[in-house]
Amino acid sequence: MFLTAPTVEELKQSDLSDLADMLSKQATEYSRLIKIEGVTSKTIAIKEMIINIQNAIDAKKVSESPTLTR
Repeated sequence: MFLTAPTVEELKQSDLSDLADMLSKQATEYSRLIKIEGVTSKTIAIKEMIINIQNAIDAKKVSESPTLTR
């Protein structure tokens, strides 16, 4: 049994550097497991986590970028 992946909103509470570390670790684990096990409920859950982390990173970049003035 696996815990549910954190939502994008939950992940957005983390720092960008922490999100980047999480993304790296999850991507490494996903690659390792996909080679060993193929597509399983575990790899699907990790893939969902990766997508949520990527979306949180994108959202934080947009919210933290300085607005352009004209």
